[in-house]
Amino acid sequence: MEKNETRTEPPSMQANNQDVFLWALYLLGGGDRDIDVEDIFLKSFELAPQRLSWRTRIDIPDYKKTSKALQSIEAKSHVGLIHHTGRYHRRLTAAGTKWVETYRQVFESIYADPKKVSASLTNDQARKAKRAMEHDQFKNWKSSAAFDRFDLAELFECSGASPDSIWQKRIDEYLRVAEVTANPVIIDFLADVSRFIFQNGGKHE
Repeated sequence: MEKNETRTEPPSMQANNQDVFLWALYLLGGGDRDIDVEDIFLKSFELAPQRLSWRTRIDIPDYKKTSKALQSIEAKSHVGLIHHTGRYHRRLTAAGTKWVETYRQVFESIYADPKKVSASLTNDQARKAKRAMEHDQFKNWKSSAAFDRFDLAELFECSGASPDSIWQKRIDEYLRVAEVTANPVIIDFLADVSRFIFQNGGKHE
């Protein structure tokens, strides 16, 4: 898309901060009237609290994240879809209203349940998610093959002889990634890893 060309591409099929801002603006009636940006920030947080909260407090909105999303929308990602009607107010353009309504089903499916809207990943979390799903032990688990304690240790960046406290710490780090991404497959994988390590002592029955 050219810098000043009105966006026509569909929204992302995964949650992102720019799309949720446009959806929040639409739900607040931004196709027909000016909406205060603070109201849009709060509505965006309501729709995607895990994405738009403090890192350590999911109950507190982080306005820096929504403000950054707005800057991106107006500068490059959703050009032509929003009117800057005042310092503190925004409204959807006719093209913006049409864009949201064209893809309404996409927005409704992604943002219907705020608890399922995953947070954006840090670089380390993205690395862990990719590492887990590409690891041989994960692939073996999906095909119902047996775990290997020492191969699992390689995945979790510890040693086969590490104490339970270290194993728990490493597994918890990956569990946080699974929760952030709302990935039930990784959660199930980690539950089985925990049973294998802590209940079976890393040995097969």
